[in-house]
Amino acid sequence: MFAQAWLPAARTVGYSISYTDIFDTKHNTPDGGTVDAGHMRSHTLGFAVAYSPSDRLMLAASVPLASSIYQGTHPHPTEVDDGTYHTTMTDLRLEAHYQLALEPVAIAPYLAYVVPTHHYQTLGHAAPGRELHELWMGFVAGKSLDRYVPRTYIQTRLNYARVEKVADVSHDKVNADLEVGYFVTPDFSIRTVAQWQDTRGGVPVPIPQSNPLFRYHDRLAAEDYFNLGAGASWQYSDKSSLYCLVDKGLEGRNGHRLGRAVTFGFSHGFRLN
Repeated sequence: MFAQAWLPAARTVGYSISYTDIFDTKHNTPDGGTVDAGHMRSHTLGFAVAYSPSDRLMLAASVPLASSIYQGTHPHPTEVDDGTYHTTMTDLRLEAHYQLALEPVAIAPYLAYVVPTHHYQTLGHAAPGRELHELWMGFVAGKSLDRYVPRTYIQTRLNYARVEKVADVSHDKVNADLEVGYFVTPDFSIRTVAQWQDTRGGVPVPIPQSNPLFRYHDRLAAEDYFNLGAGASWQYSDKSSLYCLVDKGLEGRNGHRLGRAVTFGFSHGFRLN
């Protein structure tokens, strides 16, 4: 909801609620291949809120509630891989976005801080997260393409995350997204989204249990991926909208190959008097 090149007007409050269903059947190997080491499914409710004290500044916070399950013959020695669903909050993300420019390209740099809400299990195929502190630095840039293709826009995000070291191993990450959208009508739009991640450091997985880093390997995985998705948004009133997005992993290393992710969401925004 908040990774956008065009920030809301001053004194705007917005919030969103989303649901994501993820189903993975493959693990990416260090060489980019895949193996079937069991199936993972997760259901996540995302809660986000934002406030714009001025036309140039937006503050936001978000937190997910994740419920995940692993079903297979290669569980990790941990309770989250016992074949039942486990549900927990994971990490709170606090963000500050600044509208640096609107023309000729809209640019909004941002800072974000990710902090775990509590101690939770991080070892296991069905682990809900990594329980790590992260500092994000990035920007979103966007441009209307009306001059070339009416009712079309392009938007891109670049993010560098300084991630808390584990066992003195660095594993920062770089993420980039590219979105191209088209307004079928003023209230209904469709879009395609590409997502890319490169981990700087980390460890290749799988890793033998005899390795001293085994207990940390899910937190330290040198995960790279390229995902592609498509979605739609419907602005059904002046203040509210519904959206959906379907993603699929095309390639990757050292992590779950995204089988498919389906997201449905609702967002609402209003101006304070």
